[in-house]
Amino acid sequence: MPLPPSASAPGARRKVCVVGAGYVGLTAAACLSHLGHQVACVEADPWKLDQLRRGVVPIHEPGLAELVAAGTSAGTLEFFGQTAPALHDAGVAFLCVGTPPQPTGVPNLGHLAAAAREVAAAAVSDVIVVVKSTVPPGSCEAIELVCAEHATPGVTISVASSPEFLRESSAVEDFLAPDRVVVGAEDPEIGRAVASLYPAGCPVVLTDRRGAELVKYAANTLLAIKVSFANEVAGLCDALGTDASTVLRGVGLDHRLGTAFLGPGTGYGGSCLPKDVAGFRAVGDALGTPTLLAEAAERQNERARQRVVGKLRLILGTLAGKRVAVLGVAFKAGTDDTRDSPGLDIAAQLSEAGATVRVHDPLARTATAGQVASIAEALADADAMVVTTPAPDYRDLAPTEVAATMEGRTVIDAAGVLDLDAFSGAGLSVYGIGRGLPTEFPAIVWPPLRWAHPAPADA
Repeated sequence: MPLPPSASAPGARRKVCVVGAGYVGLTAAACLSHLGHQVACVEADPWKLDQLRRGVVPIHEPGLAELVAAGTSAGTLEFFGQTAPALHDAGVAFLCVGTPPQPTGVPNLGHLAAAAREVAAAAVSDVIVVVKSTVPPGSCEAIELVCAEHATPGVTISVASSPEFLRESSAVEDFLAPDRVVVGAEDPEIGRAVASLYPAGCPVVLTDRRGAELVKYAANTLLAIKVSFANEVAGLCDALGTDASTVLRGVGLDHRLGTAFLGPGTGYGGSCLPKDVAGFRAVGDALGTPTLLAEAAERQNERARQRVVGKLRLILGTLAGKRVAVLGVAFKAGTDDTRDSPGLDIAAQLSEAGATVRVHDPLARTATAGQVASIAEALADADAMVVTTPAPDYRDLAPTEVAATMEGRTVIDAAGVLDLDAFSGAGLSVYGIGRGLPTEFPAIVWPPLRWAHPAPADA
């Protein structure tokens, strides 16, 4: 992947501390180093720290390993196990630690507060603390109070919000060529100082901290709503016998809407959308303001996975005793992340219904008992194949080879990657999502006829 030149940072080169070498933190550290900043990255896990110091990147992300290697070789990226030496002479500290959701949907901010305390206690001069972790509105104000309590007298810790908008499998590109950079700060000068750390030429949104914190939740919730709406339309298309992909293209070509996230399938998963929709709803609950669209998106997302299982049950008559191959347990192509994986959820539902399930993924490894190393092994003697992740390995499947390997003829393309005509030509019965096969047959097949021909007024 071609990268923008390192001279693309608009402001003076800064010494930056990044706390957390997880997905967001390591990407931020490597990209800031690429932009010319002197970056010290803190990782508390001894094993991960040792890996990074030896040049091993424990995250599958295109381009990231190369940036880490370039930064460490040039001396612009170093890894530390403690905050104090990493913060030395740094005027900015990015907090990139996890804020996992609790059962209520409210994120756990314990790790974030601990990181803020460590930075404040280690600072010997004024520091801008930038919260990149996804947090509820008002969190940066609380973090600033925590920092003030633990800072050395005479040292000022200013807290700003700059949420991340990284997509797994394209995170490096998203950081170096972002759609927008959002910075929330009460002092506009601090906001501009933080924005100057990012690549030049990208749109910058400067706002207050609560506004910046809400942008992340609102953006991901809207994306989740689009995904769920697409699957709702797909359900109608199945019942009506028409093609959801054409209908949704007709919707998305409206320039006010766009086609992104309007593809029918298994719904959204991963570490961002489910967590942020839950967080968005938790904010509404805390404020006593219902978030009905977000709630509906969550319900529709669950239904999208259930409909895949229901469609297979309708085709096979029963799932008990059937052998099913589920291809794709990463939540999206190009990553090994299985958090809130639609494929794993569907596999679990099939197992609960009595099916024998074998799963495959080109990148992801799980503790699932039925995971196998090759596609051929997953398909061997299978009654049905379900594709749940649009990985290139599945897009390139040869229909004749699939037909020769499987025992049954049923293929469900829930990821929208197969050439349905080619698979049908190989003697397989192929079904997509929103392609005219409902999960169940409605009692009244054509109720729209009532709308077109209303009963007489005196009936």
